[in-house]
Amino acid sequence: MRGEEDEQYLIHDVLLQRYATVVGGNDTVTASVIETAVDFHALRVIASSGYQKCISLLWHGWLIQDDMDPSRFIEYEGKDNHSFWARFDPRRLRVPKYQNAMHLAFSVFYLALYTRAINTMNHKGDFDFVEFLLYLFTFGFIYDELMKVWKVGRRYITFWNVFNDTLYALLVVSLTYRIIAHGWPRDSPERAYYTAMSYKFLAFSAPFFWLRLLLFLESFQFFGVMLVVLKTMMQESLIFFALLAVVLMGFMQGFIGLHDVEDREPKSNLFYKVFNVVMSSTDYGSWDKLAVCLSCFEMLCAKLT
Repeated sequence: MRGEEDEQYLIHDVLLQRYATVVGGNDTVTASVIETAVDFHALRVIASSGYQKCISLLWHGWLIQDDMDPSRFIEYEGKDNHSFWARFDPRRLRVPKYQNAMHLAFSVFYLALYTRAINTMNHKGDFDFVEFLLYLFTFGFIYDELMKVWKVGRRYITFWNVFNDTLYALLVVSLTYRIIAHGWPRDSPERAYYTAMSYKFLAFSAPFFWLRLLLFLESFQFFGVMLVVLKTMMQESLIFFALLAVVLMGFMQGFIGLHDVEDREPKSNLFYKVFNVVMSSTDYGSWDKLAVCLSCFEMLCAKLT
């Protein structure tokens, strides 16, 4: 691929051409080299200059799908026209670069609606125009997710889809409480209770609103690299806490044995104190008989962290 000098042949007949292979006497689903390299994590292919140039052409919309045959890619006929109005074409929303920009703009507007709604609470339970738009956007996103799952199937479900669906579920619960609140008289304690519960679920969804921006910021190089680093750190952290849990169980069993001998306090307090040791918040005043063993445990936790 690196030695191929004919770019037209490389891009259209090698990278973007869809092929099917024979497995067990049956043809597989057709797929291009672009798709297969991503599916199999073929880093040598992905890192090649020809592959990267093809991706860049697709990202900026200089190569688009043929309207008559979506499996074929053709060159955009207006790429040499530098006029703004020539590019201001609704069909250009199919371009990945512009799709990502539109999604990011809608997400920022969605976040602005949420910020306005959570900072101007209606304690009487009445809806205002901003909250109406917030829930309208939410149902629009839910409808979009359902249509994509219906058309693509279970393979469409990824981490970000589950993340967004969790956010939408919290907002639906919040809206449900608001609707239930309207079934009670205006100044009744029941209406105040359900309205408060609605705003609690709305407030709890704040981290999801901000973190979902990372889905669209990932296309920028800085955020993309940071997300890869963050993903690796989280994987390593899971391994660390799994090892720490094994050590914790050993010490916990020893503490329970010493506790049963002394029979001083409920075991629930013991679990709480051991958790504080792991979080580097030890109170030696309540560990009179177990102070030596606890010191060893805290030293080990300090070395592991």
